[in-house]
Amino acid sequence: MSSLVKNEFSFDFSNHLIQLRSIFQKSAILVIISSVILSFFINDIISLWFESINIGHNSLNLTNYSPSDWLSIRFSLVLIIACLVAMPFFSIMLRKFTVIGMTTKENLWFTLTLFFCTLFTPLIFILVWIYIIPSWIELFEISSFVESVGKRYDAASILGIGIGISWVILIGTIVIITLGFARLIGLVENGHAKFRIRILLISSSILIISLPLVYDGLRVFISILTILIADRISATLPNPLLGTRIFEVSNVSFNGNIERVGVVDCSCEGSSPKTPESWNFEGIANPKCNAICLNPFEQNAIIDLIIGKKLTQLVITGCDASPLPIRMQERIKNNQCEFSGLSWLDNPTINDDGMLKSLPFSSEE
Repeated sequence: MSSLVKNEFSFDFSNHLIQLRSIFQKSAILVIISSVILSFFINDIISLWFESINIGHNSLNLTNYSPSDWLSIRFSLVLIIACLVAMPFFSIMLRKFTVIGMTTKENLWFTLTLFFCTLFTPLIFILVWIYIIPSWIELFEISSFVESVGKRYDAASILGIGIGISWVILIGTIVIITLGFARLIGLVENGHAKFRIRILLISSSILIISLPLVYDGLRVFISILTILIADRISATLPNPLLGTRIFEVSNVSFNGNIERVGVVDCSCEGSSPKTPESWNFEGIANPKCNAICLNPFEQNAIIDLIIGKKLTQLVITGCDASPLPIRMQERIKNNQCEFSGLSWLDNPTINDDGMLKSLPFSSEE
């Protein structure tokens, strides 16, 4: 068996990563610019908000007990509003980035998620600050009334209540988008998005640090609850049909000829052994299917892979490829691709070494 031919690597995934990085860079720049602009107006925004609160007096008796907390509150509020300003741009760009190649169900899920992030997150933010917090203050005013005893309110604590809720909404939304996007592009391992635990730990840590002092004693509980809910919502997105969307394909030596190869790891509904974990053939697509001969969605996904990566050889591990529907066989041939099978299903005693040796190419350079 001959060695891999190194030329003509597909850089599609690398190009996608560059485009994705560009989206995050532009969004980050927009957040920074928005933060700088908002920093000049944040005091006026806070003053207008306090003036809009009326709980039976002409004005609140506000006091700032901690100047350092006040600076932290102002910075947090600027950053939250800046993120909300950048969110529509980020959602639109991410939608354009992911729309190609998604199934109808995936498209619907991600579109609804981005729509929620773009529209409902700012609406919830407005609802919290305009209605919920003033209602709470009015309730506290009534329940804590004592005759002939004056009252003063800590401005930083009042703002801290709203900022804490805003951080919960914002970070929870980001976690949903991040984990959902990871599943969407195929970064899935054992049914969960790769780096899931790391993302959850980082997000919960950020939320614990971001919550104002008024939430002391509840920070850990609120953070864990928020992250678990976001994780559960992101898990409603189904895994990609072929296990992943990331396939780097190059020319390889296949039975003495230079070909572009895909090896379909078909489990035949759990009856056939899977491709060994020691698989290390670079430049060869290795999609995973449950029953390619029975599932029309998997069949369409394989045809899309053949067309997108210009495969010339398709190898199916479980059977000898004869159970493939006639229509699919014709579509494969119409795209100048040959197909064959390894019949692992007919050899239940085959081990990992035997499976690797049955592949008609080599990973040696």
